[in-house]
Amino acid sequence: MNEKLLAPCGTFCGTCEILERAEKPNCLGCGRQNGHLFWGECKLFSCAVKHGVNHCGECADFLCDLFADQFDPSHGQESAFTRGGLLAYRRKAGTAKYVQMAKKLAEEEKR
Repeated sequence: MNEKLLAPCGTFCGTCEILERAEKPNCLGCGRQNGHLFWGECKLFSCAVKHGVNHCGECADFLCDLFADQFDPSHGQESAFTRGGLLAYRRKAGTAKYVQMAKKLAEEEKR
């Protein structure tokens, strides 16, 4: 598994339709771009770096207002809390199970 596809915010970039596509906007993944994405700079990425954690779920301040307020408007604020749940699951069950769950949720969303 490519660790660069594990975004600190709980998004698994491996399920993103924008990842590595030919047309714009495109993206290489949060980790590969150090939080500088096609839509701008991710505040959660820089916050995770500042706090020295791999993902927000490891942070002592999790679930903070910065996290709750960071979401894709096309997915709605509910998506922040879905990501929060995924990160809590990752912290408890491990990265491999988190990736499986993220892929499962992405498949369900496509239906």
